[in-house]
Amino acid sequence: MEEPATFKRLRNADVAVVHDNVDQQYWWMLRSLPAIEYLNYSTFTYPTSWRTLNTGGEFQSYSNQYDYLEYDYKVLGQLEEETFTDDLVVITTEYYEGETDYPIDHLVSRYASLSETLLVVTNSKRFTPRGGQRPLYQEQFVESLGSYKRLYTAYESVYDSAGWGLPLMDTRNLFLQDNANLYEFVTGEAIETTRDLFAVLPDAPYLPLYDVFGAIFGREDDYGSVPLDEDDVHGLQRWLLRRIEWDRETAQEVAEELNRSVTRDGKTFDLSYATPHRSPILREATEKADEIDHQKSSIHKRYHAWLQQDNQ
Repeated sequence: MEEPATFKRLRNADVAVVHDNVDQQYWWMLRSLPAIEYLNYSTFTYPTSWRTLNTGGEFQSYSNQYDYLEYDYKVLGQLEEETFTDDLVVITTEYYEGETDYPIDHLVSRYASLSETLLVVTNSKRFTPRGGQRPLYQEQFVESLGSYKRLYTAYESVYDSAGWGLPLMDTRNLFLQDNANLYEFVTGEAIETTRDLFAVLPDAPYLPLYDVFGAIFGREDDYGSVPLDEDDVHGLQRWLLRRIEWDRETAQEVAEELNRSVTRDGKTFDLSYATPHRSPILREATEKADEIDHQKSSIHKRYHAWLQQDNQ
């Protein structure tokens, strides 16, 4: 299949902008990250608090950060000179641009004269860098890709052509769609909602989504997994809200359900147990990987690697 025009426009841009209008100020904003990472963007910056379970406070610590996929995360205020030799993705909001000490106007000016690409994902089409006279998408040097929905729609045709599809009806997070595809491939059981995916996740250690919760619930000085305390369960709710199109109540319910699953069985989300040698279902999934022709498409290649545990 020929590469969608939206992908080509993004690759050829000096500065590109995508807007992802969300109901709240910044919930759901990271749902677009997998779609962009799959286009071989590897360096991202966005608020560090979106990576932690920290719920705030004067002495908040960002030492424990969690996410899926392998990409290079940069703190906006500490971008080093060599960063500007690579493409960079900034995920931000009008609030962070106008009301905090983390504007991106200097990045826009810098990348406008570089051969590398700066991709800005914002929560509003009217996003204007600090000190700017017009919205970013109206600048002559900017390639406006429109809404994230347009980018996601381009992926729909890519997945359909590869024979996989996007089975989850309630999300535009491609990484979650990938996990749903893999679950059906291994078990033969289709799932259609993100709630269904998280309901089966504790018993599906072969899914790449499982690994991040192994990191969240694991403890370096303890065997097995350890339940979170009340504050961290609330922090997990917020972590989920950044990435999945849930309301607060649903995110809180899922965070509590995941925590209860660890309380019931210390092997749940225990990555030392999630090996083909110790887990029959993971061994079965690893063997199923041989049925995937990893040369057929980038999606096949990704799924084959995940099931073969090549990402660990």
